[in-house]
Amino acid sequence: MRLKDKVVIITGSSSGIGQHLAVRFSKEGAKVVVNYNVNRKGAEETLGEIKKIGKDAYVVQADVSNPKDIERLFDEVIKKFGVIDILINNAGIGTDKVPYMDATLADFEEMINTNLIGPMICSQYALKIMQKQGYGKILFTSSIRGIEYGGRAPVYAATKAGINSFTKTLAKQFAPKILVNAVAPGCVKTRTYDSMSQELIQSLLDMQYLKRFITKDEIADAFIFLAKNDAMTGQVIYVDGGFTLK
Repeated sequence: MRLKDKVVIITGSSSGIGQHLAVRFSKEGAKVVVNYNVNRKGAEETLGEIKKIGKDAYVVQADVSNPKDIERLFDEVIKKFGVIDILINNAGIGTDKVPYMDATLADFEEMINTNLIGPMICSQYALKIMQKQGYGKILFTSSIRGIEYGGRAPVYAATKAGINSFTKTLAKQFAPKILVNAVAPGCVKTRTYDSMSQELIQSLLDMQYLKRFITKDEIADAFIFLAKNDAMTGQVIYVDGGFTLK
């Protein structure tokens, strides 16, 4: 698939990986839908970066943990563009906010609704549109913590393990017209690490063979590869500096 003029929804694109994806897909010529929940300033920054490369983007506020917001998001995009070529389910909570043994039901629900149920509902809306079109691609932002174990974030890890399973199952169900894949980043320098001690950060970097942070560009490269490739479905690509070799 060529990305020029393709309509790409990127949830959670007001900061971090999502923000970088929005800029990179715009550079490829895509018509990007920038989504944010509360970080309006970040969404405006994303839009500003896209305008610097001579492109424009469509910004939609929507909380992906809220089904009514999701419905409005897709309604607005279809009204604006008429099609959805690619959905990137990127929005999420980056790690457990509180230790597992101190977490409440509300803490569990917030993580699961945002990281797992939200992408499920977004995909459902996208699939209904893509089935009518006869084509489409859905991509997920997973995590190295979703492969076998989650380290210090068991609830977050469970949601990403769910995303990995959902990716593969969805790919089987909707092949061959609709392709579904995921990218699982390793340690990427985002605001998730702002509250971590240098000792903890270094211990995480020491667990991967490249001994450094993965760059946002390296993650975006993987997403763009999957978006362009028409021969892959049901795959989770780990861009992790060798972490999963352990």
